[in-house]
Amino acid sequence: MHAPSSLPPSAATRTRWAALRFLLPGLAACLVASAPRGQGETGFLRGAGKTDVAVTYFLDTYDEFWVGGDRVSMPGVGEVDRMGYNLYAAYGLRDDLDLILSASYVEAESDGAAGAPDESDLQAAVLAAKWRVLRRQYDWGEVSFSLLPGVSLPLTDYENNAITAIGDGQIDWRGRIVGHIQTHGGTFASIETGYDHRIGKPKDEIPIHLTVGHTFANRFTLSPFLSVVESLGGTDIGPPGTNDFPTNEEDYVRTGLSAYYRLCEDVGITGSWRTTLDGRNTGDVEGFTLGLVFGF
Repeated sequence: MHAPSSLPPSAATRTRWAALRFLLPGLAACLVASAPRGQGETGFLRGAGKTDVAVTYFLDTYDEFWVGGDRVSMPGVGEVDRMGYNLYAAYGLRDDLDLILSASYVEAESDGAAGAPDESDLQAAVLAAKWRVLRRQYDWGEVSFSLLPGVSLPLTDYENNAITAIGDGQIDWRGRIVGHIQTHGGTFASIETGYDHRIGKPKDEIPIHLTVGHTFANRFTLSPFLSVVESLGGTDIGPPGTNDFPTNEEDYVRTGLSAYYRLCEDVGITGSWRTTLDGRNTGDVEGFTLGLVFGF
């Protein structure tokens, strides 16, 4: 539904909003087994016939992790690094509907005494649709709500039960909603939440992703974010050689900062930094992402 605005946007405002479409959400790669998840989707849509494509490199590392609720370090685990590449694409099928595709290639390694083998493979693809079902415009800006159904599919039969596992190897069915508010001055806030039904050993999850941001001079956007994921059950990490990683209850609270700089009308640079504030059966991860964004 579209309520008429009592004050139609000026040409400058329309230009600002058009530029904001280049602010891509965090990567949709579902890196599990202590790998960080991406920041959530925002309420921005591309517009009918428009496409955004982001190609990014990411690196995440930890040398401490939570066993249950206790943060520990172990010589057998050492430092674990996960790095890889992500492709994110969003196409505006209509002004109120985006189709989204994300896919990741991941490498993982550990320098611990246990000698965990390095792992590398295509990890997961996420297919989703973002449909704006409610929009209200006001003198100061607008408020909207979007439905975000999707599915995460493993792309290969990779190892999923190891320190260096690149994922849990299961299918996730996602039912999410995005609330979004933005002002004519370039400030915005989005919250994404819902329910993820996970097929197989991992328990279902409830994610909450909060993103706030501001665009400066119609070119540079800064966006702090907070991600909370709560697993609905599962086991704690057990003794070495007995643990089944996909069954572990993995909860975490992570925060970070993303940035985007528009080089020209259709090309920009994106980057983000993230760290873990708290967790359960997950790594005390810190990492970054860097990439290019193209608009068509």
